[in-house]
Amino acid sequence: MSAKNFLILLVATVLGIVAAAAAVVTRPGDAVYANLGDPVVPGLIDNLNDVDTVRIESHEGGVLTFKRNVKDAGDWGIANRDMYPAKASQVNALALRVAELTYLAPKTATPELFPRLELGDPDVVGSKAISLRLNDKGGRPMVDMVIGKARSSLEGSAAGGTYFRIPGKDQAWLAKGSIEIGKLISEWIETDIFDIQTKRIRRVEIHHADGEKIFIFKEQQGDLDFVLNGVPDGKKVKSRFSVNGIASAIDDYKIMDVALREKHPVDPATATRVVYETFDGLTVTALIDLPEGDLKGPTAEYWVSLDIAGGEGTAEADGLRARTNPWVFRISDYRYDSIAKRMKDPYAIVVRSAWGRPWTPATG
Repeated sequence: MSAKNFLILLVATVLGIVAAAAAVVTRPGDAVYANLGDPVVPGLIDNLNDVDTVRIESHEGGVLTFKRNVKDAGDWGIANRDMYPAKASQVNALALRVAELTYLAPKTATPELFPRLELGDPDVVGSKAISLRLNDKGGRPMVDMVIGKARSSLEGSAAGGTYFRIPGKDQAWLAKGSIEIGKLISEWIETDIFDIQTKRIRRVEIHHADGEKIFIFKEQQGDLDFVLNGVPDGKKVKSRFSVNGIASAIDDYKIMDVALREKHPVDPATATRVVYETFDGLTVTALIDLPEGDLKGPTAEYWVSLDIAGGEGTAEADGLRARTNPWVFRISDYRYDSIAKRMKDPYAIVVRSAWGRPWTPATG
């Protein structure tokens, strides 16, 4: 080979190597390799106070929209629940976590593979993807992304990672930083309605719509056990724990959802009424609306309307009235079963004769 031909071959080889290297760096769909290490949402960290709405959409939980409270910008309400209070610290933390995300590595650019990273269409049945949008006060978008799988740890780092994509773009990414987004409303609100200790309760009455009544009480606050009223002669309570459990069930009012009373009225004629009275004069009355057919399961909707009496002027009573008065609360079917006991329930307060024969309670 002549020197001239060798030189031509050498130049061609060098140019080929350079072209190949450039092709690796700027592969189709990955032209944003230069963004590695940059914030996923540039400038958001400096403008978090401008975030006015946070919208989360998933197949499992539907749409949840959080909006800043006009009277107090530090508070957040759930816009599609008539501004019922959300956990402000949790909403703020979500916006901060998004602002802290940085590009780590490009992943698949094939939309058919997005579901493997839980980045498919959030509207599709069975999808685990979450659509996340943050807007400013003018409704202008600050963030629009689809959140997928989380990585608990990243190689060479103690930090976690998050898979995401931008809607309309055929590129999935792994970002450095962890985001936990609750899909259900119960993950964004205080689910406990009461903080009333069982030892404060003096009596509990349960009135079922079919006429069955249960009444338990204590004579003195220091009494160890509640007494079940109306046990016939020759009968006895199956277990003192089942009777005491009627009072401790006040802890079972765990909120799954909320609505304004006017949007979901509870009919006293068909509702189960449960009354709790404390030794210090506070009375809580719960009216529980039953689904048609006494439906059971995750779709069953038991709605509770609460009225607070007594304790006027105390922070506890006034706070309970302010929190519960405009609202009804949805609880699960198994919570209802724990709250609204019946004499004949096998896991409740079955009474039996001393000889083991079952007793059927009278109604009315």
